[in-house]
Amino acid sequence: MNAMVREYLVREVLGIEDEEMLQSLYADYLSTIDEGIADMRNQLASGDFATLDQTAHTMKGATSTVGDREMFDAVIRLRDAAKASDPAAASSAAAEIETLRASR
Repeated sequence: MNAMVREYLVREVLGIEDEEMLQSLYADYLSTIDEGIADMRNQLASGDFATLDQTAHTMKGATSTVGDREMFDAVIRLRDAAKASDPAAASSAAAEIETLRASR
């Protein structure tokens, strides 16, 4: 688990240090991000920016909950690109999200 995310979960969200619960929450978070990435790829390929915006919204909620600020910022860029129907900006944000996910 990313140290920054762990500290946020312990101090700000949960206020506890139950390692099993933290790992479970983090696994759920990563699962949500993984599902979002799979959907994001399909939506980018089809140019479905309205649904991409919805996917980014879901990912934004997950990143906000666990305090993953880097991922949150990248997802906001994806959402902004989707709202603008900007394929270049959306692809750039998507690549950043995938890179960040690989590091988690």
